[in-house]
Amino acid sequence: MASPTSWVFYKEAETKTLWVNICTQNLEGVAISINKWWKTRYPENKIRIVSKKEFELIKMQAKKKEQ
Repeated sequence: MASPTSWVFYKEAETKTLWVNICTQNLEGVAISINKWWKTRYPENKIRIVSKKEFELIKMQAKKKEQ
């Protein structure tokens, strides 16, 4: 099973979207872990798996909106 630090996420409240970046090269078990975590903790949200570059861009855009 993948460790909890195998991915990072950002929760966008307005659109109810979870943006997830997988931080490991070994994907064995990560997809199952993410799916289980998502379905149990955030079942009402959509999930989007994105690259590190896109993940950082989304976080920066959200930070600009807050200002």
